[in-house]
Amino acid sequence: MTRDECSASLLSLPEDVLLTLPHYLRDIEDFINLAATCRLLHNLSLHTLPRTILRLAAAASRTFFRPDPCFLVAATARQVGEWASRSSENTAELRAAFRKGMDGLLELALEHAGLTMERIRELYELRFSTINPVVDLIDRCVGVQWYATPNFWDGGVDDAWTLNMDPPETFFHLATYGELFAPAFDTFLDTGVVPEAMDVDTRLEFVKYCIPDWMCYIRQKDLRNTGNKPDPRRVVQPVGPYEPFLNSVKTYPDGFTEYTHQRGLGHLIDSTRWNPSWAEVRAAVGGDFEEEWRQDLWKAVVMYQGLEGMKMIRPGDLAPWRERLAVWRAKIAALTLRPRKVRVGRQETCVFPDLRGDVDIASGSL
Repeated sequence: MTRDECSASLLSLPEDVLLTLPHYLRDIEDFINLAATCRLLHNLSLHTLPRTILRLAAAASRTFFRPDPCFLVAATARQVGEWASRSSENTAELRAAFRKGMDGLLELALEHAGLTMERIRELYELRFSTINPVVDLIDRCVGVQWYATPNFWDGGVDDAWTLNMDPPETFFHLATYGELFAPAFDTFLDTGVVPEAMDVDTRLEFVKYCIPDWMCYIRQKDLRNTGNKPDPRRVVQPVGPYEPFLNSVKTYPDGFTEYTHQRGLGHLIDSTRWNPSWAEVRAAVGGDFEEEWRQDLWKAVVMYQGLEGMKMIRPGDLAPWRERLAVWRAKIAALTLRPRKVRVGRQETCVFPDLRGDVDIASGSL
């Protein structure tokens, strides 16, 4: 048969059969090509389920959605977090998925989340308008550009430290944390409590396994060697990203990244190059608080809003957020009780999403 004959034969099939074609495609590139074939297939492609589109996108994650799997995890984490909030059973499943690292979180997204082509186009635009510029800023705070500062160890920077960071992954770690846990702020500011799916226990599981850091595993292992027992919330099992430690006595076992993701994130959050952009955002809607606990909450609310929230520090992109920020700030100002902190080992973190405190617990002193 000629190509025209094949096309005619294909298009003669019932529409309910043609609608199943995306299930048999290799990846998102094939889907786009199929939709561009003719008007009929294009119109039918508009009815493809978001879950199917996500599966096709995941099949091409290493090509079109780098870093893999962090990009697609961040793009779907809000949906996964909403699903986990529906029941304690779902929350338990989310925590279990964390133990496989970002790969486990993507597996969960493939079951309970999806993407539309419209959202993929938005993410493509976000890559150039926000992601790349903010990744460059992160690189100037904790990456290669930071280390390239003249006289780095002799006063060239005010926060010289030994770190090994991958700025793109760091961006998506920060964005995914916001996507998963930002909804907790609204609940907390209205009720004073945090949902189980976004509480300290859940957040620590995410930080330990989805933001892997060799010190996170080594420090709790060292404590066990002294005969002491770490807080169960601090324990890290040799699973997921830490599996290479299972049969290795080396500090850096083969197959494990040497990136200091957790300590690097803490360093970034404290960086004098990172904070001015966020200070400008806060100043635009009322400025800072004098009381330390209100200021800590205000900083967290602004910074941990996920992928779209990163737009706030790009020039001209604050307008869509201004009203929400003003409401959040007013609610913080109206609080009468200081939010409690949760102690794990020697470290503390806030009951509301507090990435700085969470990474201190995960990789800090026990």
